[in-house]
Amino acid sequence: MAPPWQQVISLFCRPGQTSILEKFRSPVTRASFPPRRPHRLAKATLAPRTFAFCHTFGLTVWIALAEDRGWALIGSGLLLLLWPAVAYGHATVANDSKRAEFRNLSLDSLLFGLWCSVLDFYVLATVTIGLACLMNNMVTGGLRRMAVSMALFAGGALGWSLLTGFDFRPYASTGIDIYQGTGAVVYLLALAYVMYQQNRKIGRSIVEIKFQNRVFHALLELGVAANRASNIHTLLDESLKHLHADFPEYGFAVFLQERQRPEVTRYAAVAGLRLGAEDERRLGGLLAKLQERTENTIKLREKTDGEQLYATSMAGRLSLYDGWLIVRAPRLDAPLERMLSLFVDQLAAATENKLLQLALKETAERDGLTGLYNRGFFESALQLSIQGKAQTPSLEFAVLMMDVDGLKVVNDRYGHVAGDQLITTVAERLQVHCRASDILARYGGDEFVVLFPSADITAVNRLAKLIRTHIEGQRCTITTASGEQLALELRLSLGGASSCETAAQEVLSLADERMYDDKTQRRKQRAVYG
Repeated sequence: MAPPWQQVISLFCRPGQTSILEKFRSPVTRASFPPRRPHRLAKATLAPRTFAFCHTFGLTVWIALAEDRGWALIGSGLLLLLWPAVAYGHATVANDSKRAEFRNLSLDSLLFGLWCSVLDFYVLATVTIGLACLMNNMVTGGLRRMAVSMALFAGGALGWSLLTGFDFRPYASTGIDIYQGTGAVVYLLALAYVMYQQNRKIGRSIVEIKFQNRVFHALLELGVAANRASNIHTLLDESLKHLHADFPEYGFAVFLQERQRPEVTRYAAVAGLRLGAEDERRLGGLLAKLQERTENTIKLREKTDGEQLYATSMAGRLSLYDGWLIVRAPRLDAPLERMLSLFVDQLAAATENKLLQLALKETAERDGLTGLYNRGFFESALQLSIQGKAQTPSLEFAVLMMDVDGLKVVNDRYGHVAGDQLITTVAERLQVHCRASDILARYGGDEFVVLFPSADITAVNRLAKLIRTHIEGQRCTITTASGEQLALELRLSLGGASSCETAAQEVLSLADERMYDDKTQRRKQRAVYG
């Protein structure tokens, strides 16, 4: 008859299937199934399983020696010492380590049930070992696995009894009872400690998941802020406000510095981080010195505990600027340190995209020669004023049309380079007298136009008077294609109109008509007076 340990293993191998031990003995199998990282459940149960089977082996040896049952029982008991390693190896090489460990726990119940029968159902051992099996499976798999464990434990015990006969041992000795009771207590404490460690890991995982969710939410909000922002200042302000809202215990600041002059801060924003004038000056000088540092994240305050200040570089992430994201943390924060590069990447990408978007927008809205708004932008703004007038009749707007007299003559005589200089000179001088709310645009080759939102004809008259006083008749110097310096007198024809004089759709046409009337009248005056 085969030893008990061989019989037990054979019970779990289908006909023609290689046993677990044969798999480990086979070199082909070892090559085919390289060791994998076992599931955390297999790692957690290794120590308690090893203790339980070693303790049961010790109990077997004691009973065998006390009752002079010989080495046959002790030899078969070696299976108890071998099984923990076999079970762990099985969980390591299995494709599904977690499922393999569940099978190991079921085998634990079967083996212990069988061994309780081998020990003639020594009461204290049977009760404590059975409870341990049920607890193991209950903790890991719930009621269903506990029921399976109970069935396997009972099946192993009754099955071996049917093969070898049924004996009942209610009591062994006081010493064995103390040994078994102590082992049961130690095992339960060990199981409780394993559960405690697992709960701690789960707790840390939950904290990390919550932190990662906050990070993910913050990154999404940074993207939303980037899409809504109209300029870089708004982008940085809104981005840091969102970060501070998601992480109220932290403070944030961002500084974008000119690449060629790192001491010059071009953009800055602060949220939840109090920086006085002295702090900003000291921090600005410090960041200028940090440009030579190669680390991605630098601790500005080297403390073992308490408040920390981190500086994460945007170097290489922006095309025009170098930047730093400053974060104040209430303590050393390893998860935050790992996430800072994500915040910086998102913030730098949003800033770079906004810079590109603004550059493209300016290119689309601006005249290439003068830098003023172009005709397309002016007409869009005019349509908004017309719509505003339709919705709110009391809301007025006005337009001033201007034409540079003599541009065709300059182009014909001195070339278009000279004509361009004349146009740019007029544009620069007009900008001096326009207010920030006025929309000054180049409308055509020699035509300029100003839109006055929320204004009437008095705004037109004000600017026309300034032009007549400060620009009309003034001289400008241009350089011809041959290099000759030429002094030209500036002359502009003007025509204005407002929505209080005519229908909103006709304001531009009326201003244009009045401009040409002014041009015609001025030509007649020059013809009469020379």
